Amino acid sequence: MIVEWSLGSPQRFHWDGQKLVPHDPPWQPGWGLPPVNYGLVPEYHNPADNAELDAVWAGQVAIPAGTVLTGEVLGMVWLEDGDHKLILGEPAQPWEMDLEGLLAWFAGRGPRLASKEEAVGFVQSLPRRPTAPPGLRR
Repeated sequence: MIVEWSLGSPQRFHWDGQKLVPHDPPWQPGWGLPPVNYGLVPEYHNPADNAELDAVWAGQVAIPAGTVLTGEVLGMVWLEDGDHKLILGEPAQPWEMDLEGLLAWFAGRGPRLASKEEAVGFVQSLPRRPTAPPGLRR
């Protein structure tokens, strides 16, 4: 996972396939600040929004944008529009994140918490892209 938007930060970035660039438009107050570290898994393409697979990191510490994280699939925020968000994290750690805030962040899109098994099945159904993010912080 590549972090594009750090927990609680108004600074948002977008992965252009090779590097992070400032998000356009920049953060808007109506969006709310992210209750999680938000980013993407560049190896997978989600046809629901014609972009890389979105992911969030299960943790309560802000992680700098551009950081590459490796973790286990813990679950997923399932959304009615199909633009689901993987929940990734350390396998032995309890989920230390604001789940209520995360689901509220996607209000209006019918969010629900999906199991690890449902999340893994969703990932396996997606087209895979051979992508290796160069030069990012680990």
